[in-house]
Amino acid sequence: MKTKAALFGIISLMLIGILIAGCGGEKYDKTVQVVRNGTFYMNPNVPIGKAFDQFFADGKWRSFTSTDKETIVEFTGECTWFNSPAKMLVQFNVEGESFILRYVDINGVVMSFEDSASIMEKVLSEYKP
Repeated sequence: MKTKAALFGIISLMLIGILIAGCGGEKYDKTVQVVRNGTFYMNPNVPIGKAFDQFFADGKWRSFTSTDKETIVEFTGECTWFNSPAKMLVQFNVEGESFILRYVDINGVVMSFEDSASIMEKVLSEYKP
């Protein structure tokens, strides 16, 4: 009787472990994946997530709903900018499977739309598959 109970316990734990491992396969939520797997028109062959992973150190992604009820994906990471250490924050507005660049700042300094586009072009153009 004890052997059956022990065997049942071991099998149950194994099944729970398999279920947990199966559910944890994706590192990012669906909204973050939309941006990470997406591309910009300026460089349509380079996934944003892969380019960001190469360009930035200590990159972190998250999604949230803004006070204006917009779905936002936010990235923060460290890089070298004009030969100095920098922290970059990038935000994207996400609607379904589409997104647009919303906001970029470097060390807390807000970038213009033109500067933001140039920064994204630099990050994408330095990607090496």
